Amino acid sequence: MEVHHAHHPTHKKKWSEYIIEFVMLFAAVTLGFFAENVREHQVVEHKTQQNLESVILDLKKDSILIQERLKEYSKASMMLENLNTLSINYQQSKISKNDFLDSAINISYTLRFGTSFYINNSSYKNTIASGSFSNINSIELKRTISDYYEVYGAKLNDNNRILDDVVEYYNVYTFPVPGGRFGKNKTLDERKFLKDYYIKNNMMNKYLLDKEFLTFNQKAKDRVDIYLRLMETFNQKNTELISLLKNEKF
Repeated sequence: MEVHHAHHPTHKKKWSEYIIEFVMLFAAVTLGFFAENVREHQVVEHKTQQNLESVILDLKKDSILIQERLKEYSKASMMLENLNTLSINYQQSKISKNDFLDSAINISYTLRFGTSFYINNSSYKNTIASGSFSNINSIELKRTISDYYEVYGAKLNDNNRILDDVVEYYNVYTFPVPGGRFGKNKTLDERKFLKDYYIKNNMMNKYLLDKEFLTFNQKAKDRVDIYLRLMETFNQKNTELISLLKNEKF
């Protein structure tokens, strides 16, 4: 017995249906592409924001150290100037040798300088390495960040090296303090004993009482003043950079 299969006519799509399907497919791919771009952009923005917030934290730590250095070098500049005045008065016979030594040694026990300031640039380096730096919108901010870490940072490193040499020469060869400048504070009796010991053994004639001491002391003061000006510049740049970073919009 013959089996007859029903014949179903094949539906032929109209051109309009093909166009609609194409448009829908194209729209889906395009929306997916834009959605991925938006997601990647958000990730980059978030990463940039994290890096710059980390830079702000580093700058705030820098600020604390800068304030400490400003106090240190302001005080050291004043004391070195006092030593200059004492030395001039002694050389001009306005004060006795004993008065000069007493005053100079008393100053020496509180005279401190030589602590170097180093920028904390780890977050800045991460910002550069991750490509976040290029995502910063403000040209002024980019320039200020680069100046702080690259231009002034290089200048700071040079001054740190010079300062180390000056401090070593001054402390070791120019003005050795009886009992040590950075050791435990000495009592008045101990200071007098050490001062008398240094004088008795002609040790002071080689340093404090030498006419060259004024020259060496002035050189140390000049270097301290230069470093003090540098710290004042860093303080200004640090404050300016923190303000710009806080106002940056993404």
